[in-house]
Amino acid sequence: MLAFAIGAHAAAPIESATDADGRFRIDKVAAGPHRVLVEAAGFPAVEKDNISAPADGVAVQLDGEGSSIGGRVYAAGAPAAGARVLLAPDAGGPMRETTTRAGGGFAFGGLGAGRYALRAATADLASPAVRGVEAGEGPGASAIRLDMAPGQVIAGRVVDDAGIALDGVQVRIEVVGGPPGDDPLPTLVSSDAAGSFTARVVPGRYRLTASRAGYVLRHAPTVDERTPATPPITIELLRGARVSGRVFDGRGGAAAGATVRCVASAIEDLTVQSGPLPLAAVAAALPSGAGRALGSTRVAVADRDGRFAVADLIPGRYRFEIAHPGSEPLRSDEFVLAPGERRDAGKLTLRLGFPVVGRVTDESGAPIEGARAVVASAAASPASAGLFALTGSAGRFELVLPPGSYRLTIGAAGRGATQVSVDVVAGTPPPPIEVKLIRAEAALEGMVRDDGGRPLARARLSVWPAGDGELSAAPGSGAAPLGSGVADVGGHFRLAQLPAGELRLEVQHHDYPTSVHATTAGTYAMITVPFPGGIAGEVRAKATGAAVARGHLDAVGPGGAKATTALRKDGSFRLLRLVPGRWRLTTAATGFRTAEQDVDVPASSALGEASIRELRVELDAS
Repeated sequence: MLAFAIGAHAAAPIESATDADGRFRIDKVAAGPHRVLVEAAGFPAVEKDNISAPADGVAVQLDGEGSSIGGRVYAAGAPAAGARVLLAPDAGGPMRETTTRAGGGFAFGGLGAGRYALRAATADLASPAVRGVEAGEGPGASAIRLDMAPGQVIAGRVVDDAGIALDGVQVRIEVVGGPPGDDPLPTLVSSDAAGSFTARVVPGRYRLTASRAGYVLRHAPTVDERTPATPPITIELLRGARVSGRVFDGRGGAAAGATVRCVASAIEDLTVQSGPLPLAAVAAALPSGAGRALGSTRVAVADRDGRFAVADLIPGRYRFEIAHPGSEPLRSDEFVLAPGERRDAGKLTLRLGFPVVGRVTDESGAPIEGARAVVASAAASPASAGLFALTGSAGRFELVLPPGSYRLTIGAAGRGATQVSVDVVAGTPPPPIEVKLIRAEAALEGMVRDDGGRPLARARLSVWPAGDGELSAAPGSGAAPLGSGVADVGGHFRLAQLPAGELRLEVQHHDYPTSVHATTAGTYAMITVPFPGGIAGEVRAKATGAAVARGHLDAVGPGGAKATTALRKDGSFRLLRLVPGRWRLTTAATGFRTAEQDVDVPASSALGEASIRELRVELDAS
């Protein structure tokens, strides 16, 4: 249940739940009118408006007929009295709890139609969860047996980023096997004054998460309670950072409605939101910004004064990407947020942009709705790369770009893609772009293997337009490939909805160098990827023989292939996944002259190994 204040005193909703008799009480609400939203699994959501607080005897009726689930709990083959029995919808939702009677029996009434999960527990015993239980009619419907056995102990501590214990933090322990929040009946415990927590669970693999307002979870540890002894687990909650600012448009006015993306560029072990997703009606009723999801990008919308704030950020390195109609997209310099930091980014001013309009049609001249126009390259404005627009029912699109030269990739589902160049000059809009997209009804089928005949299982394949030189629309440019897919365990693949004619196929595999191959749609392609080579060696000072640690080694090989690596503390380096052939190595380090040398790299005898070992590079002091 959620209570929403109505009118001038509107605030965040207050949540509550009904007891076993269907009664509820919502405390700490402001005086005045409220809207109450009720949702229960298996019943349609119900809203009750204009309830004036304080109020007693509020009655809410849900449509539908209540069903029940009952059963019995056993321990060592005997009925177990006083055991806790937990029930929740199989797809996730509020948990209900009851206690077994003297004969071990239990019953849940007032359930909506659907499937449920149940489990039982005492201080020392626990039962596996039983899922997919259908609620039925009548007191004897859906009789379930739950057998408890001695459980395994999960113990640990909850600390902040300074190692200080956190008291009263709820720890969620859920079965591993699905995405976070998928377990409908997690074990919930709270940390004590020392930050410690203990739980008893059925042997198995578990994921642990924790949450507290103003903190973010660094990492969700997993434990395997099938082993006899599991060491204590440490759950670290970082003090969440917050960044705010104000966005202005190119004319100096507040950029109301500007989209501010706070993009993480150097954060490891990003975790995900813990706990189940809210029920549909609850989520729909929450105000904008009430949700909390962690990831590499957080988004905020500037208010009417151009102000924005992004909270609960994992400490690390970020940048702003800001978009607003009529303005050039802005990509800020990177900045670092420390745990608990509250940073004011100040005034962020956008530059005016100029409209680039176009129309996309099919072979007959009919407009194509939903075609995507993407800025594939933008030398004058790197922040514009990746910006896109979709065509409407008339086939028209519009992009707002600052002065400069651009290349747009325009494509649509089931059709080919094309690239066009456009020059934007201040004060003079470019002529409208007219693009015709042909049907993409061809397919490319084949097999990818190395030159030893070994299939490249799970190789990632991307199809790009044919062209000379490097890929005309490379990954990371903001453009999308014509098609993509993954080879099966035998290296076989089939990519559909491609334009007829010549294409280029890019092959990526974690054990092999990336390669590009000319192909033709409608033919069977036998793609051969060269077995990789590698170089392992060390960099030493020529005069003293001491290891050179602060430097890097860059390599350029056949077909312009490139590789790079940093020198380790002992001066060693490894370059793997190299195309066999001649490579030029360039070694640079602080305090030394840059050195170049050519090396002929053969194929390795095994994947992941260097084919040239103990290569010694000597540098002269500068």
